Amino acid sequence: MLKFFTFYFLLFSFFIGCGYKPSSYYAKNAISGKVYVDVSIDINNAQNSVLIKDAMNELVLNQFNAKLTDNKTNADTIVLVKLSSVSHKAISSDTAGYAQTYRTTVAINVAYHKKNERNVNISVSNYYDYSVDEDSVVTTQKKQEAIKIAANKALSDIFSKIAINTMKDTK
Repeated sequence: MLKFFTFYFLLFSFFIGCGYKPSSYYAKNAISGKVYVDVSIDINNAQNSVLIKDAMNELVLNQFNAKLTDNKTNADTIVLVKLSSVSHKAISSDTAGYAQTYRTTVAINVAYHKKNERNVNISVSNYYDYSVDEDSVVTTQKKQEAIKIAANKALSDIFSKIAINTMKDTK
């Protein structure tokens, strides 16, 4: 048991001694303090833009452990989220030629900057596949749900992309 603790203590000491910092350290420093999240509303996707703002707010609170503010002038970090594109495409069909499975792809652009620092732009995209029953049509509700899931999947990539981007800038 003592060997086990000694090994992990030495491993921990090595990482601390060499200046190792986890990637989450970099991401949390990029978007920190009081954060103002703004969304660029696409008139064709107004409902989806609101969903994306809510998802980004949740990401700021949960992943970055930052505080949201409604006051842009008091914000330490400003984040602008824009729904770049949404597409729906049939990806498989039955023997009669009717589409059975669809893919919804969402692309999101996130621009952020801290006070007195440069703007950073990151783009993410992801997709969600869903099927429809025979003799069924794709409803608006199914499309909206697919957009919401694909957008959440895309935004989940933001944290790691910001971490990687920030690590590159510090080297």
